[in-house]
Amino acid sequence: IWWERRSCVHGESVQNSSRSAMSIAALTCNYMRAQAKNVRIRKGWKKPPEGKLMVNVDASFADGMGSTGVVVKDSSGGFVAASTSFLQSVLDAPMAEAYALKEGLCLVNQIGCTNFILQSDCQEVIDIMKDGGFTTLAAAPILEVCYDLWRDLPLAIIEHCDREANQVAHELARQALEEKVSCIWVDSQPTFITPSIQLSKAH
Repeated sequence: IWWERRSCVHGESVQNSSRSAMSIAALTCNYMRAQAKNVRIRKGWKKPPEGKLMVNVDASFADGMGSTGVVVKDSSGGFVAASTSFLQSVLDAPMAEAYALKEGLCLVNQIGCTNFILQSDCQEVIDIMKDGGFTTLAAAPILEVCYDLWRDLPLAIIEHCDREANQVAHELARQALEEKVSCIWVDSQPTFITPSIQLSKAH
């Protein structure tokens, strides 16, 4: 449009309105395609920075019962530790997710880690933690404990992740609910998550 105006001012020939409209449409289309490429978000598990551990937590909930899954990996994607916990009685899914967060914080404390990123795919729980742990949910007492544990860890980060990034923790939680068991693994991973661990190493 600017070039057409300039040509008109200087008495030069300009293209007809139909061709101008086509040019504008083409420019708009190209711009939108470029923008779409720029804002594309890569999904899946991402390795933490060197020196930090990545802790992924997830929960399962069904018929008033729940379970949690926690996996800890290093900056190369290698296995460090994992845990599962079967919950005999849980009121709702957010409560199960709150328990998963608590189990994650307890596991890193058990292995002596203070520098980590903890991820959950439950946005509601993450928002509550970032808001000081205050909530009217039934999970309030659990999240209060979680916040107290977290605030004593200045290097620890808690953030939201997509479901794809949380596959190993999800598999652990699912297995715990099916088998109704609670376990902890350190250094040696359970075989049923080996394919998922190998996949995360490749990212």
